[in-house]
Order: sequence, then structure tokens, then C-alpha cells
Amino acid sequence: MSEQPTTTKRPRGIWGLTAPQFYADLREQPILLKMSTGEKFRGALIGVDQYDLFIRQDSGLVLKLSKGTIVYCHRA
Repeated sequence: MSEQPTTTKRPRGIWGLTAPQFYADLREQPILLKMSTGEKFRGALIGVDQYDLFIRQDSGLVLKLSKGTIVYCHRA
């Protein structure tokens, strides 16, 4: 993971990585997601938008998962 120095001014109390930077570092990487239902999903991160993550599982199946239901996400 490469942390880039930030030159933009941020609101007080906000520092370090942003969510977009976090997901950009995981692009095309295998990740593990745990959902609020307790289900876990593993796959390569292939897309991110404002509300969802898209992963491709080893079987080739592409899943759209709501960011609002993700408990944690990390590199697998």
C-alpha cells in the first residue's frame, strides 16, 4: 500500500488515507469482505462507485455488494 502525501486541505480532524485511496490500492487485488449478515465474500476488486463494490470471484462470477452492508474489507 502506497501512502501518497496529500496537498489538498482537509477539514479539521481528517487525516491519512481516504476511502477512495484505500480502494484504489486494492484495485484488481484479491480481497475479503465481511457483510453485516455475517456472510463473507472473496474475489478481485474490479470496480467501485459511490454506493457499491464489484468483485470477480475465482469462478468468474461478478458480484455487486453494497458498501453500506460491509463490516470490513481487506486484502486476502
